[in-house]
Amino acid sequence: MMMPADVENRLMQEAAPLLMGLLSNELSGVYVIQGDRFIFVNQRLADLFGYTPEVLCAGMGPTQLIAPAYQPLAKREIDRRLSGEVKSSFFNFEGVRSDGSRLDVEVFGVATTFSGKPAIIGILLDVSERCKAERAVADQLRFIEQLVDTIPSPVFFKDESGRYLGCNAAFEDYLGQTRDQIIGRSVYDISPKDLADRYFAADEALFRQGGKQTYEASIAYADGTRHDVVFNKATFNNARGELGGLVGVMLDISERKRMEQAVWHEANYDALTGLPNRRLFHDRLREEVKRSQRGGGRFAQLFIDLDRFKEVNDTLGHDLGDKLLVEAAARISKSVRTSDTVSRLGGDEFVVIAPGIADKNAAGAIAQHIIEQMQMPFDLDGKLAYVSASIGIAFYPDDSTEMDTLLGYADQAMYAAKAQGRNGFCYFAQPMQVSAMQRLQTGNDLRSAVKAEQLVVHYQPIVDLSDNRIVKAEALVRWLHPVRGLLGPDEFIPVAEDIGVISEIGQWVFERAMQMASRWHALRGLKADADTAEAGIQISVNMSPRQFMSGSSAGWIEHLRQHGLPASALAVEITEGLLLDTRPVVIEALMAFRDAGVQVSIDDFGTGYSAMSYLKKFDIDYLKIDRSFVRDLTTDASDLAIAEAMIVMAHKLGMKVVAEGVETAAQRDLLRSAGCDYAQGYLFSRPLDEEAFARLLETSSLIATEAA
Repeated sequence: MMMPADVENRLMQEAAPLLMGLLSNELSGVYVIQGDRFIFVNQRLADLFGYTPEVLCAGMGPTQLIAPAYQPLAKREIDRRLSGEVKSSFFNFEGVRSDGSRLDVEVFGVATTFSGKPAIIGILLDVSERCKAERAVADQLRFIEQLVDTIPSPVFFKDESGRYLGCNAAFEDYLGQTRDQIIGRSVYDISPKDLADRYFAADEALFRQGGKQTYEASIAYADGTRHDVVFNKATFNNARGELGGLVGVMLDISERKRMEQAVWHEANYDALTGLPNRRLFHDRLREEVKRSQRGGGRFAQLFIDLDRFKEVNDTLGHDLGDKLLVEAAARISKSVRTSDTVSRLGGDEFVVIAPGIADKNAAGAIAQHIIEQMQMPFDLDGKLAYVSASIGIAFYPDDSTEMDTLLGYADQAMYAAKAQGRNGFCYFAQPMQVSAMQRLQTGNDLRSAVKAEQLVVHYQPIVDLSDNRIVKAEALVRWLHPVRGLLGPDEFIPVAEDIGVISEIGQWVFERAMQMASRWHALRGLKADADTAEAGIQISVNMSPRQFMSGSSAGWIEHLRQHGLPASALAVEITEGLLLDTRPVVIEALMAFRDAGVQVSIDDFGTGYSAMSYLKKFDIDYLKIDRSFVRDLTTDASDLAIAEAMIVMAHKLGMKVVAEGVETAAQRDLLRSAGCDYAQGYLFSRPLDEEAFARLLETSSLIATEAA
């Protein structure tokens, strides 16, 4: 319905004062712009900028209330409205008060006409507090973003649909993508399907149950490296208290895993050979027992001990000994099946678990293969060493169903193999248990034998083959066991070496032998000086490599002086392998004996290994031909040739030769013809106790020429 013009004009005139009152009292600033100046502002707007309405409408332009940085934007928006390009719009700018201070304002303007000309009528709001709060929130968000970016672990945010809302720099590095490439995408867009399925299922469970979630995974980074990580995830709510999504942190535990693996490996594997150690061996054995119990199967256990390893270790040194063990471990591992377990229990002891062995022959074949591998020479930094292997075999469940007992039985079978000459294998048999218990008891009894004065020394004469005169004697220890009677060295010396009392026994033998040497010198009325020393009896004392290493021989020379004995009253017998030991303690001890005039013999020459140059280097005085070369002199031409070669070589090097184990006149005559200097054996005399040997020296210094 159209209103008559006169009525409309009258209403406008009557409403004008009311409208102006409303505009003047409006809480928001109200303005009218025409051209480039205000034609109306209300009091609120004038107050906001520190002016009066009159001043603002007296020719000031809107841009004069706007900070310089915002003036181009404001001018463009005003021109767009005045030109009719746009009818209305919002925009924000920074205003400038009359005192120069700043405020944040929000403007809404509408294009109109006034007096027939384009104009803009608008509302201006002071939003300084709101902007301040928004800036504070923005600052907090920037701080949080920077803080999250400093976290070295990847951090990410997802919404309930599984799409990424944000992430930190570490997550970008993990994926090899920028934040812009990640945000808005799902896990299926950036991960292989199998991993994506796992991650998505885990997220669904978390959204369904709420709270927190932790699990481990192995993942590949964009650079190709693989990492073990722990995912820690938790849901979060938005400002309205509704489920907003989840936050996840990927903690890299690769180093921890490596350390745990290193600790586990160190606890379960031998550091030298890399084989399973005793602890892991028992675990593997336990598993094999369970498997055999479930399936009714059987398995073999092979206990391996290296023959003569102690000699190599003591003479060549621990470094080369370790290299031999590493090579031995490799040879054993190559000699068994891939299904077998090879472990090093310690020292030179190895054990093999061989599952599914159908019969003894199969286990024996494995043992024989190992033995053949061990027989080949070991090249240790240019020095050849020779060892062999003694192997004991026990079967589960035939011999025992108890793990410790089974291992003990294999050990006993190994000792039986050693007793049979080494370099072979034996199957466990029940009588071996008796032998093992006896060996254990021998060790226990031997620990107190010296203090209990159960040891005695017997002396076997060594004669000069040129005139059958007794010129030397070898001190041989015996054990007068309170129950078992008189025991020879073969029955307890190996045990003494195993339990570590050989140095104590060796020291006692030396001291006892020197007491007898002093007695015999006195018996013959000899003085302890170099002129008469050769007329006395020289006592040969055996020294094990371990005695050199313990340093127990350091006081021997002084001991001779204290007892008024010349250095030539003592001869030290060593194994030929000791000459290869280049450790200072061995070299210094040998040099000290040489400088003091103590003579040195190489015992059992030809049965071990040696470097010929060392014979001269250490001024060795005697070579003792082992009885194994003397035994068949009369029937084996090769043994005679070997003996003759040894004698010639020794004489060329300025050494004298002693033949051991001479039992027949024929042997003596052959040796004498070959130029051998001395001999000892049953042909001349069995080893005698102290009193018997003293009587022999009192009655005669000559030995019968035909029989002992």
